[in-house]
Amino acid sequence: MTDVADLDDSSILLLSPPMQSATDETCLDLLAQDDPERENVLWVTFTRSPDSCIQDWQGHVGDHPANLRFISVGDTLRSAAGTTTTGTSANAVIETLSNPGDLTGLGIQISEVLQQWQDNDNRTVACFHSLTSLLQYADVQTVYKFLHVLTGRFNTAGVTAHFHLDPDAHDDQTINTLTSLFDAVAEFDDGEWNVRTR
Repeated sequence: MTDVADLDDSSILLLSPPMQSATDETCLDLLAQDDPERENVLWVTFTRSPDSCIQDWQGHVGDHPANLRFISVGDTLRSAAGTTTTGTSANAVIETLSNPGDLTGLGIQISEVLQQWQDNDNRTVACFHSLTSLLQYADVQTVYKFLHVLTGRFNTAGVTAHFHLDPDAHDDQTINTLTSLFDAVAEFDDGEWNVRTR
């Protein structure tokens, strides 16, 4: 059986209920596949605060990555005007997108980050947390089109990206529609990961 943490496919879908410690650990393993000092880490988060992600990273990995960027979506505690950038103790850059349904804006922000990193020699990894949250603001076909473009962009840029989806929150048709976009699908079931690759 393939170990999820060993996957280096450009797009990986993690099918697992939220608040699952195995999922959090696998997420961090996928983000920390290399020496952190040679990694660019992009975290797109709808539900978790950048601070809690940084705490998890420090507890699991230790060393800070060379570049750490958050796109915090729907975070109304920050700027209602759109995008803001702030620093943290981990030298992370945090950008916010106040409208979680603005997929065009989200795509532009992700592209800008990839463009900024394209000339450094670091490996780029990304976490999208989560598609379940995104599907509260956009229909399946809209999300499918967005992901089709985004996974293609990640593939072209050599990014290893994983996306979280809660299978209990969606019907089979939605899950089947979205899984077709990914190079690998890892489903957490009965205490272990089952991995399917294309």
